[in-house]
Amino acid sequence: MRSVVATDRNRCAFRHHGEVNPRRTPASRSLPALAAAALSLGALVGCSEVEDAVRDTASEAGCQVAQEAVDGITGEARQAVDDLGADPAAAEQELRNLRDAVATAADGLSGEVGTHLEEAEAALDDLVAQAEAAADGTQVDEAVVQSAESELDTAVDELTQVC
Repeated sequence: MRSVVATDRNRCAFRHHGEVNPRRTPASRSLPALAAAALSLGALVGCSEVEDAVRDTASEAGCQVAQEAVDGITGEARQAVDDLGADPAAAEQELRNLRDAVATAADGLSGEVGTHLEEAEAALDDLVAQAEAAADGTQVDEAVVQSAESELDTAVDELTQVC
């Protein structure tokens, strides 16, 4: 049985089975529900803003990693290809290093940035294969080299446009 009684602080309290509970006023019962509703609404509204901010920050960080990986890579790859005749083993090692740097940068990156890094890595793979052939004394396929250099240029250019 409930009834409203006055307390010594002039507040209302509910009496339940003869006991007074000053903490269970009508306002105090609705306050947690109201606070939960406000937090839920705030979380829903703020959630998309937070997600956008995190996505933008991650995208910027991904672009920075990608840009550092491909900075000057086309020139270095061309230099290594030019050195195929003089020192194929050194050219192969240089191309492997470039490919590995791009592959490391591509790990964990997705979207357009990751795609363009993977394209650059594939082009460098083709160049590494030609350098291996040269180191083994096999004739280098100039058409494959030109195609790989072109694909590398395209991947780097497109990455630069995205970032």
